[in-house]
Amino acid sequence: MIDERRIATLASRQHGLITARQLTRLGISSDARVHRLAIGRLQRVHHGVYRIGGSVTTFEQRAMAGCLAVGGLVAASHRCAAELWGVDLPDVAPVELTVPLGRSGRVPGARIHRSGDLAKGHIVMRSGIPTTNPHRLLLDLGAVVPSATVAHALDDLVGRKVVTLAGVRRFLGDLGGRGRRGSGAIRDVLEVRTDAEGMGRTRLEAMLIDLASAAGLPPMAFQYPILLAGRRRRIDFAFPLLHVAVEVDGYESHSRYDVFEDDRVRGNELELAGWTVLHFTWNQVRRHPAYVIEVLRRALALAAA
Repeated sequence: MIDERRIATLASRQHGLITARQLTRLGISSDARVHRLAIGRLQRVHHGVYRIGGSVTTFEQRAMAGCLAVGGLVAASHRCAAELWGVDLPDVAPVELTVPLGRSGRVPGARIHRSGDLAKGHIVMRSGIPTTNPHRLLLDLGAVVPSATVAHALDDLVGRKVVTLAGVRRFLGDLGGRGRRGSGAIRDVLEVRTDAEGMGRTRLEAMLIDLASAAGLPPMAFQYPILLAGRRRRIDFAFPLLHVAVEVDGYESHSRYDVFEDDRVRGNELELAGWTVLHFTWNQVRRHPAYVIEVLRRALALAAA
């Protein structure tokens, strides 16, 4: 006797999908499968892959269907993996799959990438779908999107503590040799962010003090204490008499969500208390000092007017 519950349970783990082989193992013959197709209990998605009638079509289902159709060593990859890892892309992500070099075949509606370095260790389950890990995702992504999108993906994944710059660099060193598609984009993005990871807040703040002093600006109070909405707070730098606050942010120093939220609350409280709040990043202090000084001069002039 056919156990319909086992069929439903298996399909639910696969986003409403089931394969012909799985149906056979569960006691559904070819004739029974044809009958189920005829009455709508099954709907053909790809050769040998079926949707349970009534299941909702989703991006995850389309990605899973592609993986089931290919079979063997396969992973949702590139923009498809980015979508599964929760990275916001400028365009709708297509279904993209990576398989070992030499594998033949195609899947309608999906783009197949054939790779000579795909390994089981590069694949994790994401929403029940075999997906490239986030380090490989960043390497692959550079082959199909502009560098700006790769940079956005890296910043997003670092901010959510999914990856670290050090971990991405190690993976790039292991796999991203010169000439490998995608390696150039992530290598360039990492180069811009290298100083950020190595530059602690103390060094960053010292650089800002030196810049302001060399430019002849008034002395800044460091870690200035202030009472805001009944709470004791500190401002990285302040010009107290003019009510100008300056915050400096390292690349990974404020990536924790709770810290991010609290910083925004503090910024709002300062604004409501009549302060002008300026924010500078490590990249601006390090690479664009003229811009930093110009903004400080303008803010102080406006506050003194």
